Amino acid sequence: MSSRLAFISHQTSMRRHIRSLILVTGFLTLTFYVIRLYKPPAPDPTSNIRLPNADKSNNDDKGFLQFKPPEASIQHSVIRGDSVVWTMDKNTTWRLLGRPPNRPECWTYKDRFSVYERPSPGMSDIIAKNNKNKIKKAIILRLGEGQVWRSAFVSYVRSLVMEAGYISGYDIVIYIHLDLSGVQKAAWLEKIPQEFRALTQTFSTQDLRKWIPEKAVFKNVYEQNHTPIQMFMAKNPQYDFVYSLEHDVRLIGRWDTLLADVDTEYAFHRKHKAEDQEMPEVPDLISFQTIRRPRVQWPWFQKEHACIKRFGGKANTRSSLGVVWGWSRRLTDAMTQYNAEGINCYFEYFAPSVAYQQNLTTFFYQHPLYCPNGAKPDRHSLNLTDFGKNDPRRAQPDKVPVGCSYFFVDSYSKPFWEDWYQHPEICRPPALVHPVKNPKFN
Repeated sequence: MSSRLAFISHQTSMRRHIRSLILVTGFLTLTFYVIRLYKPPAPDPTSNIRLPNADKSNNDDKGFLQFKPPEASIQHSVIRGDSVVWTMDKNTTWRLLGRPPNRPECWTYKDRFSVYERPSPGMSDIIAKNNKNKIKKAIILRLGEGQVWRSAFVSYVRSLVMEAGYISGYDIVIYIHLDLSGVQKAAWLEKIPQEFRALTQTFSTQDLRKWIPEKAVFKNVYEQNHTPIQMFMAKNPQYDFVYSLEHDVRLIGRWDTLLADVDTEYAFHRKHKAEDQEMPEVPDLISFQTIRRPRVQWPWFQKEHACIKRFGGKANTRSSLGVVWGWSRRLTDAMTQYNAEGINCYFEYFAPSVAYQQNLTTFFYQHPLYCPNGAKPDRHSLNLTDFGKNDPRRAQPDKVPVGCSYFFVDSYSKPFWEDWYQHPEICRPPALVHPVKNPKFN
């Protein structure tokens, strides 16, 4: 009897232990899931960049300015399977041409520029102190005597300095062609907003004629737009590479992401280069339109007999739209050597042809283009044999679209940009846009 009672007591004790173990296990399991559910997300390293606050003593430890780079309010793709772009335009249907954007997003004008319309004193101070030559690269913003500093243009320049400059590390040089002197020049420079003055360099036509090697003829900046870049590189040896940017180029999306995308894609091509290729870490010429052989009857070949002869005929030349180009020091030095021989050609084929002739590396970065319904853009085709020896060979060679939102005339870039500005509900996917000619934006 006593052994039976002991057995019953033992079983009762075991049940209590089991119930206790179940309760403890359930509590621990519940605690684990609560922690998982309420664990704070990891911080986004790019969404809330901390900038040093304005401080006249240059001591960055005296506080911080919170700067959140702009973001698109629509964070999904607006491009349908039939290439129609859902942009909320009432009167125009836009279609994607060629390559889709790298990011599924759509920007309103307010998304893109509102953070730059009323900057704090701290942001203005950061802009003024941007140029520290961190990476031996610069972006040259090309301006002329007719430039007017309207509010939309000022916001655009701020976006360039903060995104390409502060975030990506580029020096930003506002490079102004001024054929003025004395009081007139001083009065013109006084109109530049204070935050940009430390970033400004000027040059004149006379400066270019004095600098270019003696045998070469300098006609004018319009036809020989490369000469200011060559002179800039010669006088600024701290830079190994520069982008040149014409005043009427605009970007929907951020400069830091575009620059990173270009670098990443070129690195991919370089990783997969052929055994017989020599591709430097940074290309010698970067273009945002195809680099190809110009047509034989191209008007800019007229009166260029010395250049065509030096290059060995029209078939051995190359050209591209030069409103945004990246230039290595190797390229500008090679062009100056041609100048020393008396060769100075029309700018849209001089740099690409020198690169082709000297086996330098040219890189066409293909970006999204947008056309309205009914537009019939050009398409460029190349054979791989038309590429330079050290050019990326995985780039698309055949039937590459050209024109519309990035072209030399504003038939389509004008409504693409201005309708976006005028209607707050309209959004645009990432796009490099040229030209934007309306005086309101310049």
